[in-house]
Amino acid sequence: MNLHLTRSGEPLPPPPIDVVLASQSVGRKMLLEKLGIRFRVAHTRVNEETITHADPTIMLKKRAAAKADEVMRHPRVYTISEEFKTLVITADSMAILGKKAFGKAVDRSDAREILKALMDKTHAFTTAVVVTLFVGHSPKQKWEKTVTTKVTMKKLNSAELDSYVGRYDFTRFAAGYALNETPWDLVTKIDGSYTNVIGLPFEVILPIFRKLEIIKPPGEPTGYVMTPHPATPVKNAPVIKKN
Repeated sequence: MNLHLTRSGEPLPPPPIDVVLASQSVGRKMLLEKLGIRFRVAHTRVNEETITHADPTIMLKKRAAAKADEVMRHPRVYTISEEFKTLVITADSMAILGKKAFGKAVDRSDAREILKALMDKTHAFTTAVVVTLFVGHSPKQKWEKTVTTKVTMKKLNSAELDSYVGRYDFTRFAAGYALNETPWDLVTKIDGSYTNVIGLPFEVILPIFRKLEIIKPPGEPTGYVMTPHPATPVKNAPVIKKN
C-alpha cells in the first residue's frame, strides 16, 4: 500500500506528466529510454501510407499531425487522463534523395534496393515531430518542428550489400538503416542532428521536457535528472558535424 502523507491542510502535489510516445519506432523508444524518463508507448490507428504528397517534407508533417489528431479525437482510446497533464509525442521520418523519399522497406529485397540507391551519396534524413500537451482531454499547447540531417553512406559492393541485408532486419527502419544498429562503416558522415537520424531529434524534445520540468538539472529535488555518460570510442565511427 502506498500512502501519501502531507502536513495538515497541504494539498497533494500533482502527479508527473504522463509522457506518451505514439509511435512504434524502435529508435524513438530507445532514445526516450536513454533519458531515463517514465513514458508509455501507444500505437495509433493511422494508416500513414494513405497520407501522401508530392513534397516529401510536407508529407512527413501531415503524417505526424494526423497521428496527433487521432489521439486528440479519441483521448479515451489512448487512455489520456481526464484530470491531469499528458504529453503526446508523434513523429514520422524518411530519407530524401532529390525528389524521392524512402520510408520503411517492405521486405529485405526492398531494403537492398533502398540502400543501393542511397549508398555512395549524401541524402537528407528528415523527421517531422508534433508534441501536444493535454490538460485532461483538452489540448493546451502544441509544438511542431521538422529537422533535417545530411547523411553520407559508403559505396558497397554486391557481396557487402547482401551481407548487410542478410544480417540486419532493415525493414524496421526508415530508409532501411538505423544508426543504433547499422554497422558503423556503412554511414561515413553525419552533418546535423544525430538523434534525428534515429527518429527523435533531442534538439526539439529536450527544451520541451525542461520547460515542463519533466527533466530537471542535477541538484533539483524533484523531477528526472539527466546524468551524462562518458562517450565510448567506436572504431571507424562516422564523422559527425553539428549545425
